[in-house]
Amino acid sequence: MRLPFTGPIGYCLSKYKSEFDGFDFYYIRRPWFLSLPTLLAIRKIRRRNPYAVILYEFWTYPFKKELTNRISGYPFWFKDICYMHFLKRYINRYITVSNHNSISGVPAIKMMNGIDLDSISPADPLPDDGIIHVIAVAKITVWHGYDRFLMGMAQYYKSVGDRNIVLHIVGAGAGWQKLDEMIKELKLEQNVIMHGFKIGTELDCIYNRCSLGLISLATQDKDIYVHSTLKSREYMAKGLPTIAAGITDVFIDVDYKYNLELTTDEKVVDMNKVIEFYDRIYQSTPRQKVIAEIREFAERTIAIQNTMEPVIQYIKDNVIR
Repeated sequence: MRLPFTGPIGYCLSKYKSEFDGFDFYYIRRPWFLSLPTLLAIRKIRRRNPYAVILYEFWTYPFKKELTNRISGYPFWFKDICYMHFLKRYINRYITVSNHNSISGVPAIKMMNGIDLDSISPADPLPDDGIIHVIAVAKITVWHGYDRFLMGMAQYYKSVGDRNIVLHIVGAGAGWQKLDEMIKELKLEQNVIMHGFKIGTELDCIYNRCSLGLISLATQDKDIYVHSTLKSREYMAKGLPTIAAGITDVFIDVDYKYNLELTTDEKVVDMNKVIEFYDRIYQSTPRQKVIAEIREFAERTIAIQNTMEPVIQYIKDNVIR
């Protein structure tokens, strides 16, 4: 894939197909990187459907550091910046979950990530066992910053902290091995459980045990300071209070007490802040009520039909029939 003029293997837009013809609009989600084969496929869609609306979504923006965090990723970055220059000839709008009004000279439609709440049931809490159970669900990468939570736990117990905190890490990914080694090095085997990849009822069982959700602690390292992560949506759908470094878009300018916003320069998470946050919520409110209030907030703010409304309205206003 790093060779000139090649693209992601098996990607649906690696070549043009006749079945792409005849639609009023096209919604294309940015692949891992923009390649020449994908650019040519989009160009042909435009030429064969000249009056269609073509939208191109950035699931992360800016994305440079995601591609260049290792030297081996620079070929992808070079391809992207080269072909982005031509892409704007063939699309109507970029879609972004960032706060950009335009990208590379093309107007952008701003939206938030949404979720299908009908597909995710609220947590069914287990009896309180006196432990603060925190869940982190992710395809684990360095951008999640879970190492900062582990270091915070190690410091807390080194200073003779007496509250029992258990972090449940659910998922796999490039950062899994590093976290596993770190847990052993810091002697946190009794306080961190690496569950691996889980779905369905197995994942629900872990959610039922946990009372806090860990979003991301290092998105600022890739120059993203207002994030719209899907895991934040899933935690809210489950009814979990959340912890994150930096600003989560859905909590801006709203009266919402169920998110602990850590500063972006906090390289080690202060467990005392986590404990105070937990106690402030659960010492005064039953967990079932907390779940209901967060779920109701989610239904008002992050239901997919609401977050996609700016995109839907643009399509309604611009499709030519």
